Amino acid sequence: MQAFNVSDVAAEIPDNEESTETVRNAAVSLEVMKFEEGDDDPMHAHAEDEIYHVDSGTGKINVEGDTTDVSEGDVIHLEPGTEHQFLDFEDELVITALYAPPKGSAE
Repeated sequence: MQAFNVSDVAAEIPDNEESTETVRNAAVSLEVMKFEEGDDDPMHAHAEDEIYHVDSGTGKINVEGDTTDVSEGDVIHLEPGTEHQFLDFEDELVITALYAPPKGSAE
């Protein structure tokens, strides 16, 4: 078993990075992401299924041109190849991201 507190992990993410991987196995990987006001998350896509859970904060997600507000407790699923970006961060936005298969393994 592996257990951690998302807030503690987010607090340890260096200022020059936006995420840290906390779990990786043959089936999935899990990252804790942190965005702050003024950060830039360019439009991009991943080759894996992605599930995002907004742990704290508010912002928006742009999914292929459709922008939606996100806040604590929201869950977003993106299919492989879906162009997206997080934007308009108000204060700090902390997100847990689950990738299946593990991030980078389907490319």
